Amino acid sequence: MGPGRPKIYTTPEAKLMANRIKNRRSYHKNKTTTSTLSEQLECPATVPSKKPAGRPKLYKTPEEKAMANRAKSKRSYDKRKAAIGVKRAVRYRAETATRYVRFRNARKGPPPNNDPTTVPGWMALVSKTSAKFTSITRGSTRSYIEQLYHAYVVSRRKEKFCDAELIFTGLQNTMRRCLGGILQLAGVGKELHEADTLDKAITEAISSLDDVLCYAMGGYSEVVEMHAKGLLMYQSRV
Repeated sequence: MGPGRPKIYTTPEAKLMANRIKNRRSYHKNKTTTSTLSEQLECPATVPSKKPAGRPKLYKTPEEKAMANRAKSKRSYDKRKAAIGVKRAVRYRAETATRYVRFRNARKGPPPNNDPTTVPGWMALVSKTSAKFTSITRGSTRSYIEQLYHAYVVSRRKEKFCDAELIFTGLQNTMRRCLGGILQLAGVGKELHEADTLDKAITEAISSLDDVLCYAMGGYSEVVEMHAKGLLMYQSRV
């Protein structure tokens, strides 16, 4: 075998001296890092801690906050504008018709109170209202509104829904009078139940017309799309 690696230190004293010099160099090299770490361990309160930031402020001034609130109110109005317009149109047409009737009957004096005074009289009025509602819808509110929809598709005039809702609103007002009169004279019974059933049917028809009118206010294409998907309220009625 070869002579191998030559010896660096010939004596144990020379090796010990070299190790001491090596340790001294390592100590001076790491002296700064060691002292800083020991200070941090002794005084942990002086170490800056990172706290989680709070929720940032959205508005720096009251004017910005007021402007944001106005924008929020405008978005809410734009979302409900169609429904508000429908109610306003129906109310306007009803008030116009009422003013016309008042003008026409101005010289005839105030209209007499023809409300019945007995339970049979109120039930006769309920039967008359039911017959009128059935003659309009032909026994199916869904089929009736479907016919109105097809007429709207051809003419694109949403006034057809407004006129139908105006008629149903008059029937609803009549039924509310009947419910009050029957409840006062006979209390809760089969007569009140019969009148209440008819009132609910008329109310559902008005709600279905309101639903179609809301989409009609949004545009023709929106009504057609909702009808094609079967999402109109009257389409879920039996």
